[in-house]
Order: sequence, then structure tokens, then C-alpha cells
Amino acid sequence: MNKICVFCGNPPEKKNKEHVLPQWLLKMTGDPNRVVKFGNNYLEGKEIIFSWKRFTVPSCTKCNDKYANLEGEVRPIVEKLCDKIEINSNEAIKLLDWLDKVRIGLWINYYYLEKNKAGINPRMFIENRIGRKDRFMQIQFLESNKKSDGLNAFGVETLSFQFNPSCFGLRINNILILNGSNDFVISENCGFPFPKKIESVENGMLSLKDWQYNRTVSKKISGLKLLKGVLTVLQPIQTEMNYETNYFSDSYLIQNCIDREKRIGTLFRFADDDVIPIYDLNAELYFESVKGKDVKIIGELISKVYEGQNAFLLRVMSGKEETFERTIESNKKHIEFYKEYHKNFA
Repeated sequence: MNKICVFCGNPPEKKNKEHVLPQWLLKMTGDPNRVVKFGNNYLEGKEIIFSWKRFTVPSCTKCNDKYANLEGEVRPIVEKLCDKIEINSNEAIKLLDWLDKVRIGLWINYYYLEKNKAGINPRMFIENRIGRKDRFMQIQFLESNKKSDGLNAFGVETLSFQFNPSCFGLRINNILILNGSNDFVISENCGFPFPKKIESVENGMLSLKDWQYNRTVSKKISGLKLLKGVLTVLQPIQTEMNYETNYFSDSYLIQNCIDREKRIGTLFRFADDDVIPIYDLNAELYFESVKGKDVKIIGELISKVYEGQNAFLLRVMSGKEETFERTIESNKKHIEFYKEYHKNFA
């Protein structure tokens, strides 16, 4: 396997190593040298054990330096969330950028660790994936009698994630972040144009048909029903679409875009039983109260990662594809595991 830069996808210039999960995050959550399990190597049938500190991917020195500023901007945002301090929409968008970076970085990392178990030809890299497709994020506070330090990445070990790095979970001490991003995955929710039929054609390329544009919002996310979180935000991004709607004359898109030229929507959020756009990006995003029947065990929260991967993979399946069907069945076992064996988590 040839080495490629995780940021630009080219052979690394002035070789460097990028920590997919940054040093500041490792130190915030425990011993940066700790050894953790990363699932199983499907080709060799062996468990993957690695230290967080050595969890790196190739990068160009120039590319690595370019994205160092993002880490510095995101660190105080994560610290605020861990302290249950509200963030504003600009900070949420910055955090979504960082989650794009981490999710694709983890995808490339597993591409190396498991020696391309999915047999793919990577076309996505951090540079061409940050802020380019629909995305969402949900924050959950993990209630416990004591502070619990720790860092876990959920969903990144699956074959589904290798085929389509659409959804993952990140536990940072006492918060859990569910993050998803995919083509038009929340456009319909936010009233934006979307294709009703999406099919995988070849090596990640998509066929988009039957475009619809309803200008109405909804909470249903492409077959995934989210649980209630303290903060759930969505951002429609259609930078790479070829739908002919004029973003400069359509009143709904004029009102709900922060960059019409790049077709980037404003931030939307779940609020009670509604989906509302956020027009003041400097305003604080209040936390919703999660109590009573809405409080779930951590296993149920984590299972949504694997449900999301299945839902987003099913969107693009054209007919019965044996590999994809096997992948979906494997994820169902993860869902069962987390729902059953984490009932006594505290």
C-alpha cells in the first residue's frame, strides 16, 4: 500500500505524522501513552491493539501545519462542553469541521491498520471532505456519580465505516458526541432540495434521481430516529450537487444559507418537537433538558452509531448486494451487544 497524506491524498511531501486524535485530547482524557483495543483485523483475524499516542497517519508537513489552527480553536469548545457550558452556533460549526477531520482521519487510519479490508480506492481526504456534505451532531451528557475520564471512538472499526465513513461516536470523558455526514442526509429535514433516489454506481460515485424540494422541515433523518440529546444540530451543505435551483433567487434558500455561492446552509437545531433554523450564529445554543423516559443507558446511545451506518448504507444500495448485506448484519450484532451488555453502566 502506497503512503498518502491524510489531508490532501497525495504522496506526503516532507513527511510528517498526524495524530488523528490530537495530543491535547489524549491528555484531557487520561494517559496519552495508554494502550487501547481497536476492534479486529478482518483479514488476519487478529485483535488490533495500539497506543493512542502512536495512532498516527502519514501527512505532508505543510498540510499538518495548515490544520494545526483548527485544533487550537476546537480545544476550548470541547472543554466548555465537558464542563456543561453552552456554545454558540459559530462554535458548533467549528466543531462540525473538526468532527469531519477526525472522522475521515480515523477512516484513513483504519485503511492502513487493516490493510484496506474493504478493497477500496480512497477518494476522500480531509481537504476535500471538511464542510462539503450534509452533517449533523448530537451531544449527550453521560450522567454519573463521579467524573469519568476516558476516550472512545465507536463505529470506526466496522466494515460499514470502511465502505462509507458516514457516522461515528466519540466519548470524551462525560460527554458522548454522535456525528454523521453524508450526501443529502439531512437536506430534506431542513427543507432543502434532495434526490429521492440515490444509488451507488462505482467506487463511491452516486447516481442522483427524482429531485424534490418541499421547503418544509422534519425530524426524520434518512431512516435514523435519534434519541433526545442536550443539543442536536444539523447543517445542509450541497457544495457538490448539480440541482438547478438558483440559490440567489429562491427566497427559502436565500434566508437559510450562510454561503449561497458554495451552497452552505445555516445551522438548524432540534428544539422540543421542532426543527428550527439559527440566524444569529453568535447566540448561545441552550441545552435541552433530558429527563424521565428520554434518559437512556449508554449502550442505547452508542447503538445509534451503528443504526446510522446501516441507515445511510441502505440509502445507496441498489438491489441485494451480498457484501453490503453481510456488513449490515454485522452492524446489527453491534447494536444488540450495546443494548444488552451496557444496561448496568453507571
